[in-house]
Amino acid sequence: MTARALLRFDFAAARRGRLVPLFAAGFALASLALALVGLSAGGVVVVQGFARTSVSLLQLVLWVVPLLGLVLGAVAGVECHELEFVAALPLSRRAIVVGRWAAWVVALGAALLVGLGAAGLAIGSLAGAADGLRYLALIGVALLLLSAALAIGLWIGVAVGTRTRAVAVAIGAWAVLLVGTDLAAIAALAILPPGDAGWELSLLLVANPVDSARALGLGLFRADVLAGPTGAALRRVLGGWGAWALVAGLAAWTVGPLVLAGRRFARRDL
Repeated sequence: MTARALLRFDFAAARRGRLVPLFAAGFALASLALALVGLSAGGVVVVQGFARTSVSLLQLVLWVVPLLGLVLGAVAGVECHELEFVAALPLSRRAIVVGRWAAWVVALGAALLVGLGAAGLAIGSLAGAADGLRYLALIGVALLLLSAALAIGLWIGVAVGTRTRAVAVAIGAWAVLLVGTDLAAIAALAILPPGDAGWELSLLLVANPVDSARALGLGLFRADVLAGPTGAALRRVLGGWGAWALVAGLAAWTVGPLVLAGRRFARRDL
């Protein structure tokens, strides 16, 4: 079995269930619902432009995409231990891990593109194409976050080894990523002298893929003031290089867990 055949095998397994089309349809409906707002007491409904919709839609992405990526990645990691017939083929264990990650990135990434793309087409046709390129960049940020979440979840699943524990750890990791950095930033601001927490807060932001995606998304639409003290620290310390640091952080959160998962799986007996 070649690497391409392995990818086709994993992709077929990823799209076999109903989750992928349900995810695509749900994201499309949620995106359109956020774009539609009532503007008058008479119930007149119009479609808002890309900028306001994207800032609202970003919050949905930050909640749903990491949760789905972590949980499904954890389940896929556990299932690596059940592929004895694949592991017996002349393929490296690391290739099996990367193949499962790539298959789920393609499957869920396509669903994400369908959902967000459908909303984007509706917004562009009814409200104009202003900020359309920034909306495309936001989709790219969502895909980066999905890739990182799947890699982390896969690492959790390979390391834990049982489905129930892996899902529990993945949900716990999701909760930490959502609020952990904010709590740490509040503690840093309370402990460190004023003006001395710039680098510490910047590292906290880069070290969290969810917060990195939040800062990137808000920065696209010049709403990065909503990123809070960590976002302000990143702008002050890194200036115009802040966005590239965040992209590099998301890439590291993808490559690092994949390397660790591959090493762990290579040492496990099936």
